[in-house]
Amino acid sequence: MTTKNDITHTPTVYYWLFLAVSRTDAPKLPHRKAVIAANEQAARKLLSDKFILFFAGRLPVLEVTHA
Repeated sequence: MTTKNDITHTPTVYYWLFLAVSRTDAPKLPHRKAVIAANEQAARKLLSDKFILFFAGRLPVLEVTHA
């Protein structure tokens, strides 16, 4: 049974999706990278040393509860 609080729960972390191009091999085709972080700045910090990043999306990470 779900309660109102379960439905309106806002996640504190998200899947951040980026289109990424390698900094060391720029002619290579871009590919998708996904990380879990609290905000876009933290997500970019995890990947920006190796990739040039283009924002592609943000998806909520939902908690799984076992009854």
